[in-house]
Amino acid sequence: MKKILAPTDFSPCSQAATHVAVRLAKETDAELVIAHAWYVPALAFGTEPYSFSADMIQVMSDEAKRGLDSAVADATRQGVRSLSGVMLSGTPPWSRLVDVAEADPAFDLIVMGTHGRTGLKRVVLGSVAEKLVRHAPCSVLAVRGEPRPTGFTDVLCPIDFSASSRLAIDRAAELVRPGGSGVTLLHVVEVPVAQSGESFEASFLRDLDKAATFALDEMAVALRARVAVPVTTRVRLGYAGSQILGVLDSDPTFDLVVMGSHGRTGLRRALLGSVAEKTVRHAPCPVMIARDRTA
Repeated sequence: MKKILAPTDFSPCSQAATHVAVRLAKETDAELVIAHAWYVPALAFGTEPYSFSADMIQVMSDEAKRGLDSAVADATRQGVRSLSGVMLSGTPPWSRLVDVAEADPAFDLIVMGTHGRTGLKRVVLGSVAEKLVRHAPCSVLAVRGEPRPTGFTDVLCPIDFSASSRLAIDRAAELVRPGGSGVTLLHVVEVPVAQSGESFEASFLRDLDKAATFALDEMAVALRARVAVPVTTRVRLGYAGSQILGVLDSDPTFDLVVMGSHGRTGLRRALLGSVAEKTVRHAPCPVMIARDRTA
């Protein structure tokens, strides 16, 4: 990693995400930029009694600046070598953050919380986090909860054999640390339906399962040569989104999901309702959406 962008709104969730960004910056010697997208709601400029006074707006701005300075000072105390803070203004906030990431090709990761000062949990639709997942030019790590300070040790990596999912394997290899079950490569065989509406024969599904298992095992062999942690594989039948969430629900030891931003369809930045977006919205642990900004 060369450069990490860590948006913050000073909520507990974004503070946890900043801690992850700090740890990753220290581990990879990456430059860290902590950003706060400050804006005044349009209602503030309406008619009384709803409008904000100039003094009130200045107080809000000063508080935001103090919060950003505090976050930068905390990261400095934790040992980040290359560090800066930036105040952004304008609406919508997510668009300003995307502009910053797009303007500097050195940014290869954005780390942020999945819910902010509203306190709403698992309600990402329409939020800054979801907009960044959908529109950011680089990988996004959406952090939920308080991740382990020692790093990610139990990583689930859903694979559909696309170029995007192969990039996810690379990111999983970079992020995983010893001490847990390592990396689990998961492929979901989505059961096709014939034009008549009937399911295919069981023998055909067994052939699909066998082919997927063989391909997944080959990827696991290559990954084992790169990492010093266990690498296991799983193949499931069904719909990818529900199967990924089912694995996470049945095994709470997973502390990170790494997956591609678009699959075999090749669609970019059109994640609404997709497997990636569904996973970000509902997974109980942090999720990284791996994206190659040069692709």
